[in-house]
Amino acid sequence: MREIPKRQLRLLATSHAVNHIYELMIPVVSPAITAEYGLANAGILLWSFVLSYSLLPAVSGYLSRYFGRKKPLVIGFVITSFSLIAAGLVDNFALLIVLFFIAGIGGSMYHPFGSPILAETYSTSTGRTLGLHQTGGALGGFIGPMVTGVLALVFGWRSTIILLAVPGVILAATLWYSINPERDHVQAPQPRKNQSGIADLKKYTPSIIFIIAAFIYILGLRGTDVFAGLYFGTGRGMGIAQASFLFSMLKAAGLFSAPICGELSDRYGRKRVLIILVVIESLSLLAITFSPSIILPLPCLLFGFASFGMLAVGEALLAEITPEKDRPTIFGINLTASFSPKVFLVPVLFGLATTGGFDSGFILLSALMPLSIPFLLSIRTKNSQQ
Repeated sequence: MREIPKRQLRLLATSHAVNHIYELMIPVVSPAITAEYGLANAGILLWSFVLSYSLLPAVSGYLSRYFGRKKPLVIGFVITSFSLIAAGLVDNFALLIVLFFIAGIGGSMYHPFGSPILAETYSTSTGRTLGLHQTGGALGGFIGPMVTGVLALVFGWRSTIILLAVPGVILAATLWYSINPERDHVQAPQPRKNQSGIADLKKYTPSIIFIIAAFIYILGLRGTDVFAGLYFGTGRGMGIAQASFLFSMLKAAGLFSAPICGELSDRYGRKRVLIILVVIESLSLLAITFSPSIILPLPCLLFGFASFGMLAVGEALLAEITPEKDRPTIFGINLTASFSPKVFLVPVLFGLATTGGFDSGFILLSALMPLSIPFLLSIRTKNSQQ
């Protein structure tokens, strides 16, 4: 790797980590917000962030058609950081809802651009590179809650979100001066008017099929994101320390699995590795529901290995089957589809826990994830091995 691309990879992996620290910040400080505003109001504040963060990446990706990739990437961190700083300085509840929603808008503007920039820079080692990028996200998801919790314990939740917002401002300035401008795309010959619909359909069909598949196999990861804490704590009757430890085990393997799985996909094909990971994730989630407490860390680690590996390999596959000029838009749509299950999995899993027991939700998700395999097998790639 040349030095400039290596610096760009390190910078974007760091940006990915910071983005996920911001994603998990509000859930971590929710108990303190609850003490101040009540449980229902704390839930409203959390949902105001989750809704914009989860549902707007597609819009952010589309904006690259008009503003390029670097500007929205940088502006996203500026929006999130200053919104969080403002939220730490006000106590009006209605204004906090607006500020958290705006912070989520800024957060939605990272994922559609980080991976496409790296896929363009590392066209010959896409899987490994995007795996290293996912390691940055896993690192943020692993250490972010711990750092946020310690700061909130010492300084309170308002000062905590202000302190953690400052690195976002610094990062935005660094990205502005460090990210290379995207290269101009050569315009392909336009099809005849009466054939344009067919041509567009053929061009985007693999991407559409992949997004459907990814929406299905991502259910396990998003389900554990919103339900694992309650599952281990209330469902399995564990103390907060043990439940938090097991939650971290779901993320820990992501620190090394993404680059490993990405490189394996460079060698043996994206679809082949991705399908194996879907099977591993499904079986490990099922194993969590019947494993005794003493060995629960094992299926949790295995689940994390598979889930973060799937994120890296999936992005590499999507980058290969998507026309380069459309990657930010397609990645944005894929990210919206990927995060959107959080919006409905909360009531579904909580409802199933009430009516069918805490295991029933994870069992259902485990059964659903393999339904993505027929879609993955049907995706046509340039290399038949993939």
